[in-house]
Amino acid sequence: MGDEVAKTPVSMEEKLAQLRAQYALKIEQRVDALQALVQNLDGAEDGERSNILTQLRDETHKLAGSGATFGFPDVTLSAREMEQACVQALVNNAGANDVSGASEIASILAGLCEKLRRATEEQEKEQVEAIAVHQRPEIPDLHDSFRQKVLFIMEYDGPTAMQVLLEMDHFGFDARIVDHPSKLMDDLQTNGDVNVIVTGLTFDGDDNIALNVLNDLRKDNLYNEIPVIVHTSLESMKTRLGAVRVGVKAYLIKPVDMADLVDVLDHVTMRHEDEPFRVLVVDDDESLASHTELVLQGSGMETRMTTDPMDIFEVLDDFSPELILLDLYMPGCEGQDIAAVIRQREEYAGIPIVFLSGEADKNKQLSAMEMGGDDFLTKPIQASHLISSVRIRAGRFRELRSFMVRDSMTGLFNHTTTKQLLDNEIARVQRSGADLALVSLDIDHFKNVNDTYGHGVGDRVIKSLARLLRQRLRSADVVGRMGGEEFAAILPESGLEQAVHVCDQIRQAFSEIVFHTDGAKFNVTISCGVAAFKDHNTATMLSDAADKALYAAKHGGRNQVVKAD
Repeated sequence: MGDEVAKTPVSMEEKLAQLRAQYALKIEQRVDALQALVQNLDGAEDGERSNILTQLRDETHKLAGSGATFGFPDVTLSAREMEQACVQALVNNAGANDVSGASEIASILAGLCEKLRRATEEQEKEQVEAIAVHQRPEIPDLHDSFRQKVLFIMEYDGPTAMQVLLEMDHFGFDARIVDHPSKLMDDLQTNGDVNVIVTGLTFDGDDNIALNVLNDLRKDNLYNEIPVIVHTSLESMKTRLGAVRVGVKAYLIKPVDMADLVDVLDHVTMRHEDEPFRVLVVDDDESLASHTELVLQGSGMETRMTTDPMDIFEVLDDFSPELILLDLYMPGCEGQDIAAVIRQREEYAGIPIVFLSGEADKNKQLSAMEMGGDDFLTKPIQASHLISSVRIRAGRFRELRSFMVRDSMTGLFNHTTTKQLLDNEIARVQRSGADLALVSLDIDHFKNVNDTYGHGVGDRVIKSLARLLRQRLRSADVVGRMGGEEFAAILPESGLEQAVHVCDQIRQAFSEIVFHTDGAKFNVTISCGVAAFKDHNTATMLSDAADKALYAAKHGGRNQVVKAD
């Protein structure tokens, strides 16, 4: 124990500095290797000379793409110049007696070495500063964060306050009751984590106490960033105007259906934050790929890297990226060929593929894009440019994909997409041996809800369940609407008992939600069937087992969770 030393977290700037230092150590070795190749040009036969020039062209191309990225702009300029000289010598087919091409290359290489020796050791600041500008706050896991939204509710009727407190807990909010506006100031000062204020309205003569308190808070700049919602039985233009003037975001008339209130809370607290974009980096140069990863991770993105393009499908199946950054020239294959192969798989046909290469020839860039690419970024590239380009393209892909893969009413995955994602998860756990559980769930007696209260109310019930599933399950879990009142949830890294426990919590919470309509109020329950991959090891077997368990739950009395046999 005495020998253990606490490790200090390494900052992004330190990681970038480490990569640059490693690159600086290796770059002299690479230049030495280039120098040796140039020396071998003297006295080489025509065919051998062509091979040497080709090696020099390829190596200087990589050096040109990486130099400025790691803070050596002079290296990039000199390497680019040398690459062009090699290309010209190959085009001219320099013969055995033609030493001019070799001499020119040797001269350029000498200049490169000299510039490298003069290259400053001071770290370039542009990349770090650009990353900091684009950096996003860390997005917490939804399973851990759904209780972090804190509500202050000003409610004067004790029983009503307790009912609101209970139902807000079911929807994943941490509600705290304030029984008089005069206490709000003190409570805000002692609780710095408040996300939203929900208040009723009360009067002292002609003065609205709650609005006066909110106005004072606004003047003191103590709650300008905290959205306020009014729920009240008062419906008049005067009170609505007063509420707007003190910054109230929404005005709800009692009795307030909790589902409607949560809709508003979701909107004003921006609960549905975007998950980080997932980007796959494919580059045979490990140091350059690591640098690209670090830049994107520093801006809040999730990345995966592979230096072997032959592993591309395994990584795609496991990671499901929203954008692929692909090097153009790699040993054994070219990026445009990899892009064409990826496009042959239907499930990956729409993923944006962006080539990230030192190739500056526009004709070659267009030729590569014709094989399946969507854009071409030229190395070296500024960190800010890379981050913005990736974010724009991945964002568009996510937006367009949502129309195709999401259910329009609930925002959950649709039936087809859920089935595809289950296939992907099955393939992943077959390789890794990890746990996986599938849940089939259904709203009990849903036809009665529609027949009794109308389809509009039925839609509210469906949306409430969808919201509860999103809040109570993890961000890694897949939740889909399979049709009508039927849903499914794919729970990676979850065994049977753990999945049953989570589902039972959701079942209990949903059964306690009170729905209001036309003076009536009612509750709804759900039934769940749960199956584990270790007992049913194909997608079809797993789905059938979960469905049969759901059938048993429905015929066993409903409002329960049943494990598959």
